Amino acid sequence: MGYELMDIDFSGGVLRLTIDKPGGVFLDDCVVVNRRVGLLLDTKDPIDGPYRLEVSSPGLTRRLKTLKDFEYYTGRSAKIHTKEGIVKGTIRGLAQDKVLLDIDGSEVLFQMQDIIKANLEFDF
Repeated sequence: MGYELMDIDFSGGVLRLTIDKPGGVFLDDCVVVNRRVGLLLDTKDPIDGPYRLEVSSPGLTRRLKTLKDFEYYTGRSAKIHTKEGIVKGTIRGLAQDKVLLDIDGSEVLFQMQDIIKANLEFDF
């Protein structure tokens, strides 16, 4: 359908799909995917019991989970939670298997296993 499936979550009777596409996701995109996936799920019936299907975009402060995410959003601001604390900076890309972040003019490398959570930051 031209969308990238960013995340799937099923908990509390809610199946959540997070989609993305170049240029961003709009409400009409979510409706189209919801109808198509809903029809497919109704036909195949892979989920026992009742559930609710939700389709959404990752939003402006989308979660960064993989090296591919960090590479894709090079040049954007991010907030990274590590065991040592929370840092904010600009993603400068990857250095082998590490994330390179510019924090106030200093470049800092983070290994993926040291990142507890990371999100894009939206500057207003």
